[in-house]
Amino acid sequence: MREVLEECSSSCGFVAAFISCLCFGSFCVPMKSEAARKLDVDPLVFQTYKTFMCFISSFVVLLLGVEKLTFTPWGIVSGLFWVPGGVAHVCGVRTAGLAISQGTSSSIIVLVAFSWGIFVFEERVKSVAGACFAVCMMIVGIVGMSYFSSHDDENNLEKKVDFK
Repeated sequence: MREVLEECSSSCGFVAAFISCLCFGSFCVPMKSEAARKLDVDPLVFQTYKTFMCFISSFVVLLLGVEKLTFTPWGIVSGLFWVPGGVAHVCGVRTAGLAISQGTSSSIIVLVAFSWGIFVFEERVKSVAGACFAVCMMIVGIVGMSYFSSHDDENNLEKKVDFK
């Protein structure tokens, strides 16, 4: 399997990225289900489910022979970032809603990952000015999306309460 991936063109990367977008864009949907809302599942419990499934599904990579099992302390460091981030994301979905929370957090994740790549790992970009402009536009988009997507508590109260 490893040989197949090594010979794969960049189109395989785009297919993988597309699948990733579908999965990451949909993994919060069960949190908004009627059953989950009735149970009022704690965010840490949802994060435990996500972590368990990630752990179990990672063995598929080992079984397919894509990678060999190796230990690195960086995996623990990554988990130390991932678990609190996942719990905060679940809280965001439950309080702000799926569309606002997922859209905002995904955009900020891109900005944080971009910053790590540029400033810490010194990855090069085609155009520094173009990259800076793109980051500024993304920030404007995040602010606009957050502002115009946030629900107005006063209007929601009027819709929920019938004053007649």
